[in-house]
Amino acid sequence: MVKEDYFKPNGTIFFFMGGKGSILSPTTNVSNIMLTNSFIHDLAKKYGGYLVHSEHRYYGESKATRDLHLKSLKYLSVPQAMADVAQLIRFLKANSTFFGQSKVFLVGGSYSGLMVPWFAKVYPNLIDLGWASSAPFQFKIELKSFYTKVFKIVQNIGGKKCSDMIIYGFETLRAAIKKHNTLRLVKMNICGFDHYNKIQVFNLFERLTKVIGSLVQNENKTNIQSACKEISETSFTSYLRRKLNGNSAKCYDSISSLRHLRDVRLITDSSRLWFYQSCSQLGNFQTSEYIPLDFWLDMCTDVFGHKFSYCFITTKVKVTDHFFRHLDSSEKVRRIFLTQPEFDAWSAIKVRKHKRTYILRGALHCEDLQPSAVSVNPSIKTLMMDIDFEVQKLQDHNKL
Repeated sequence: MVKEDYFKPNGTIFFFMGGKGSILSPTTNVSNIMLTNSFIHDLAKKYGGYLVHSEHRYYGESKATRDLHLKSLKYLSVPQAMADVAQLIRFLKANSTFFGQSKVFLVGGSYSGLMVPWFAKVYPNLIDLGWASSAPFQFKIELKSFYTKVFKIVQNIGGKKCSDMIIYGFETLRAAIKKHNTLRLVKMNICGFDHYNKIQVFNLFERLTKVIGSLVQNENKTNIQSACKEISETSFTSYLRRKLNGNSAKCYDSISSLRHLRDVRLITDSSRLWFYQSCSQLGNFQTSEYIPLDFWLDMCTDVFGHKFSYCFITTKVKVTDHFFRHLDSSEKVRRIFLTQPEFDAWSAIKVRKHKRTYILRGALHCEDLQPSAVSVNPSIKTLMMDIDFEVQKLQDHNKL
């Protein structure tokens, strides 16, 4: 998707890389947000830039294979996704009349954010400035600290009572399942559950903890506070029931997500795609006292075959992590802005040493991508001023 309303020949190309999802999702409409309601939109409008939002291969409508069998998924990787972006940049720059002298400002958020410094190392001649928002830059097979950080964020924003009720809710649910007491599951309107099946037990807790993780990672402070108010005034059980089922009277099938992981059809659900990337390259499996690492490792093997052993996954993740060592080793990588919001569960992974790392106090996941008029956060304002200054330098260079 592109927006060329403000473009002046040889103006900067503001390129936002898509991540794990369709850029035209009917629920999030990410492309519309990034092209019309974001800080890079503000910059493009100010400096006569060209806005581009690319979709990550395999996600959304960008399908190149007939199915999602394992032999087809071998083309799903960060290097392949970056090569797509490189090809698109080359295509644009080949139009010398409009883009011959244009500089490229590459931007990504969360997963696509981690590709920005990686891209700068692999394709230094195709990028002039970069911004990686709220992205992890360390990769290991197990990430225990993610949910620890999630609960701390809930406590900071929603209050200790809310955090205590959530933790108590998980503890009492675990105790009930151990005693094969189905009453709490009935109250949450959960069906299709086998107390004796450890995979199903762990999968249920993974789904329930993800409800809280998504609240922290995808919502603003007002919505987190509203959720905590609902939990405090009703119960954590009723909140989970609403999040799992909405207004539907139909019970929530607790093992439905396992079916999605094995679905090889070209469907809009991206569960199988992201799980493959985690098992084959990225790791960082989010574990807790409710979700052990063995759950994830067994799932990798069960879904993708015995090749995906602990040793195989560990080796692949180490290779990925290697790309983010010594981020100041090249000039182009030093031109990348790295941001780590304080209230972001991914901040449990400390950013690597880098001259343009910004710790955004009081900020949430990818909050810095919002329009400049929206944010009043001093840390984000400072970041925006610095980015604006660097973009201005790109423009001045174009004029020369």
